[in-house]
Amino acid sequence: MQKRIFISIGLPENIKNRLIEYQEETARSFTSFNDFCPIKWSKKHNLHITLFFIGYIELDELVPMLDTIEKVIENHGSFVVNLKSISYGPKEDSPKMIWARGEKSIELENLQADLEKELFNIRKPENGFTPHITLGKVIQWQFNRIEPEERPDVFKDISLAFPVNSIEIMESNLGKGGADYAILKSIPLK
Repeated sequence: MQKRIFISIGLPENIKNRLIEYQEETARSFTSFNDFCPIKWSKKHNLHITLFFIGYIELDELVPMLDTIEKVIENHGSFVVNLKSISYGPKEDSPKMIWARGEKSIELENLQADLEKELFNIRKPENGFTPHITLGKVIQWQFNRIEPEERPDVFKDISLAFPVNSIEIMESNLGKGGADYAILKSIPLK
């Protein structure tokens, strides 16, 4: 049996609430397209920052992987994440999502790089790491029906900060309604 696994930073409830407010505000900018909304909005309980997507692993690989992650985590302390903007991403002209983009910090980059280095043999990492929270995924074929000059400008400067005291090992369960995430293990930072 396989599990679909990733490593994430969970969000405090007050940050999730504020991001949902931004999400609702952004969704209103699409109300002129009455027959469709080209965005599949993320559920509040699924909001997170992905540090590393591992992918599908066999159950017997799970415990050794958790041990490896714990060894990496024990070398890292708590830090703060600063969220700076809401925008299309990763590219403005051909977006895949609407995201809350975070600021890279030395602590966050070092943690992510160490996880990537230790877990590289499980899955090749994606190109570059941009801390972000997916507020909604662009439904490409619907989004492309909107003329570029008519697409809502969703950019907004924000200023949200929260402490990161643990890292979560998450399981992603895919279903008809989209993905739902469950915490398999929370590992405290020192």
